[in-house]
Amino acid sequence: MEITKRRPRTVTLAGLLQVLFALAFLIAPVAGLIFGADVQAAAEAELTRQGLSPSILAQNNVHFDEGGYALVLPVSTALIAGLLAWLNLAGKRAGRILTLILQPIFLALDVFILTSQASKVQYLQSIVGEGANAQAVLDAADHAYPAWLLPLSEGRLIFTPLASIAVIILLLLPSARAYFRKRPAVQAL
Repeated sequence: MEITKRRPRTVTLAGLLQVLFALAFLIAPVAGLIFGADVQAAAEAELTRQGLSPSILAQNNVHFDEGGYALVLPVSTALIAGLLAWLNLAGKRAGRILTLILQPIFLALDVFILTSQASKVQYLQSIVGEGANAQAVLDAADHAYPAWLLPLSEGRLIFTPLASIAVIILLLLPSARAYFRKRPAVQAL
């Protein structure tokens, strides 16, 4: 006879947040795959309008379209977060342990993404030079996306670090700790 414990709401909420976290990490790569060529063309057209060669982007490995290695980090992060969610929702102790190890790494990744987003204008300006308008290039690229996508992407930048913090806290609560505690084996009578 096996004793089953009812999954606490804290674990359910943590798992659901991990699923949403995983989906949120797929926004940029999916958008890049769908709209990337148009976005790249818009950025290159703005460079041409400013009298610069559009090849300056390729020469400096700046791509607005997602592909190849640019997909590895967000897709692998989403897959790992999805797997952790499944393990946690299934009540597997390893899921909680791995989440408490990996979710802080995801949080650090989010901080890195936030800082890189904050410095993208300066980075592009250093590539195109003083006489060019890097902000106009980024604006042209942004306007090539559907209007609903930018607020969704900006929301992702806020949601994912908050979700990571919430998942960590939820899995450290006493109800989650008790749920994942090793259960003694029940001996047959």
